[in-house]
Amino acid sequence: MALVLPVTTVNPQTGAPINTITVGTAHDLITGVGLRRYMCAGAYKYTDFTLSLTVADGSQATATIPVSDPTPITGKGATMTVESSTVSAATLIEGVDFTISGKTITFTTPYLGASKVTTITYDYYDTNPANLVYDIPVYASNTMGTMTMDGVDVILWNEGILAQSVHCWQTTGTVNGVISALFTDKN
Repeated sequence: MALVLPVTTVNPQTGAPINTITVGTAHDLITGVGLRRYMCAGAYKYTDFTLSLTVADGSQATATIPVSDPTPITGKGATMTVESSTVSAATLIEGVDFTISGKTITFTTPYLGASKVTTITYDYYDTNPANLVYDIPVYASNTMGTMTMDGVDVILWNEGILAQSVHCWQTTGTVNGVISALFTDKN
């Protein structure tokens, strides 16, 4: 019997934990399910994070948030203050004056001038899985364990019974937050 533990990551746009599993082969049989005593509702959301940006002189259509800084939640009203040798101090609004995709900011009209002073204020989720808080009790009467492979949801556990023994048809998938481990027929 093999123990398969999920690897948790966090979706930077929703804060949802993503629990990815990898089994040995596409034909492994899931023979058991381990349940968490507590599950996590989602990552902590930080609001109004302000960051100074370095934007090159001249006409710039885009700017980049440094890799070491958190990824903004897009569409949540980020604002930027901008000023340069040719642009008077102004506040730009996400969706009107710029858009965000990952860590790339695209200006609606190019940002001009030299000696730019630029800050951005945005919301973001803590994407470090080690910082997730597991504090919601898991009970047999209020949870259902599911696995998703190739877009298909499979019920693995509900109300204390094993619904079925499932043969995996792929080697990777995801499980929901109540499942702490899968047990397969492989060693």
